[in-house]
Amino acid sequence: MPLLATPRLCPRSPRRHTGPLVAAGALLAVGVLLPACTANGSSDNGPTVPASHQVLKVGLSGEPKPVIVGADQGTVGYSLNALIGRGLTQYDATGKVVPALASSYKAVDASTYQFNLRSGLRFNDGSPLTVQNVKNTLLYLSKPTNAARTLKGFENVARVDVKGDQVTVHLKSNDPDFLQYLADPTAFIAPDSSLKNTTAAYVGAGPFKVQRIQKGVKTVLVKNPDFYDASQVKLREVDLIYYPDDQARTNAIISGDVDLIDYVPWTSFTTIKSTDGLRLDAVPGPLMDIEFNVTKGPFANPRVREAVAYAVNRENVANSAFFGNARVTYGIPLDKKSPYLTHDSQNLWSYDPTKAKRLLAQAGYPDGFSATLLTSSQYAFHQDTALSVQADLRKIGIDLKLSSSDWATRMQAATDGNYDIKISGWSGIVTSPAYVEASLGGPDVAKSYHYENPDLMAAFAAGRTGATEAARKAGYAEAFSLVQKDVPLIPLVQRDQGFALANKVKGFTNIPGFASFYSFYAITSTYLVS
Repeated sequence: MPLLATPRLCPRSPRRHTGPLVAAGALLAVGVLLPACTANGSSDNGPTVPASHQVLKVGLSGEPKPVIVGADQGTVGYSLNALIGRGLTQYDATGKVVPALASSYKAVDASTYQFNLRSGLRFNDGSPLTVQNVKNTLLYLSKPTNAARTLKGFENVARVDVKGDQVTVHLKSNDPDFLQYLADPTAFIAPDSSLKNTTAAYVGAGPFKVQRIQKGVKTVLVKNPDFYDASQVKLREVDLIYYPDDQARTNAIISGDVDLIDYVPWTSFTTIKSTDGLRLDAVPGPLMDIEFNVTKGPFANPRVREAVAYAVNRENVANSAFFGNARVTYGIPLDKKSPYLTHDSQNLWSYDPTKAKRLLAQAGYPDGFSATLLTSSQYAFHQDTALSVQADLRKIGIDLKLSSSDWATRMQAATDGNYDIKISGWSGIVTSPAYVEASLGGPDVAKSYHYENPDLMAAFAAGRTGATEAARKAGYAEAFSLVQKDVPLIPLVQRDQGFALANKVKGFTNIPGFASFYSFYAITSTYLVS
């Protein structure tokens, strides 16, 4: 995307605020042989601030948990992973998959991928990164006991062969999305000593390394001289300063205490756009949905889940939680160019409280019931979405008590299944409808707790692995039909996700679509001007 014209600003210069300050509560690129490229591909002339002053201060919406290889630790976790780690592939500024630790790759066939590693690769502690490290990491991610975020893609790995600097991955079945799973920031290659789901893993092969962690305050990262593309990294240091409070985070970018913030509160979009020296970079992509604990209680009954799907007014969610900066969905959100986008896939349910009450009665709950709704007070939009859902379900007799906490506590409750129904914000791991398949089953934080439906999984698998386009369309159509009746999750809105940046920050891009959560890949190309 084009860069905005930049007025001359001094660091920490006062900013004139011209609007009211509001308190805030891709397509897969597969070539036969692809060349290496940077995450941003920027053609800017370079920084005008001296290298010694290239320190980017980031206002981060939460404190990252200790890094675990493969673990889904939310958006702030993806951000840290993208700074200290690298996988075989990554996303560029346009949302395409490009080589990372691999200098090139090719699809031998629909179930075999071949990667050529860059020469001289090292981890950020200076130790060599070998093809054996790659093999061991991929096999670690493929084991269900390690609960990797990318398990749905990696459990398809049959074997990994290594020879010289070449890694060949053989899949059990066709998977045109495999390169996108590899590009997920949680799928970074790690040394063998970090391949334990109880071991903090700060040793990676990314552009930065952790210098120190000040618990509750910030994480300081410094440039990794052993990064394969270190000459293109202009930043000397990145300070991740924790601002879990929306208003405090917004005030920090307005005052100049930080140069960039993630998760711009939707109440502050207009404020950021009207403040001199700042710009808003927002793209549509991430989802808000409802998920269930299906192991017990009323929500184990699919008719109850279906009743919820008809009871929630998505327009209320879009307006109350996102101030209109979201698009409602009554089906499975897909890219408008997706070959699997159909009228049926986008209209699985509707807003129909009368039908919802009838379904609830058919399920054996004519007078409704009480349950616990898990959300988070740390992010106002999570809380506001929960309040909107709570009000809608009260109308059909479901009385929800909110369990609202800080993000770390909410994540643990989601992992442990300590809820009946929950609000979740997440992004698809891949762009095809298979992203829904990856969000089903198990104890993952962004899934319905231990949901299982072999017929649904088989239909998604048919869509993902079909030998022809017609076969894939048929498989996904069957999957959408089963989602409509069994309701493993309920998409509500596809929201705009925004970063706010000082105009002195150049080279950073909010990656479009589902990959917005991975935009810290672009910090490799970020620098500061005066």
